[in-house]
Amino acid sequence: MTKVSCARRWLLLTAVSTLVCACGPQSRDPKALPTSLPTWITPYPGSPPQTNGSDFVFQTKDPAEKVLDFYQQQLLKSGLHMDSRGGGEYGGFLSAEDDSHSRSVTIDIRSDKGASEVTITVPAKK
Repeated sequence: MTKVSCARRWLLLTAVSTLVCACGPQSRDPKALPTSLPTWITPYPGSPPQTNGSDFVFQTKDPAEKVLDFYQQQLLKSGLHMDSRGGGEYGGFLSAEDDSHSRSVTIDIRSDKGASEVTITVPAKK
């Protein structure tokens, strides 16, 4: 069995998470796309998210680990549990879901030159 670097594992998990979200039963009607974060996801302090298709995107100067810690704590308080989490100097990601599988989220962070770009993906309700 070959060793897989941490960065490659992160890229693979990010790709799989993106495919799962993209291939899920989502509405393609632009009028049906959300215009604000669901109430169970707290906006990151000082960085209001903008919609980008079905995703929410914002930038912050905080490191990825600080953003991931914030969202992990907030999502746990909202009754979700972590499915996966990874990170490093390139950024990081986490995915979470509630026990009934009615609420799920993937947060992907890309870090570059002292800034983090955060993408929050909330699949359409099943």
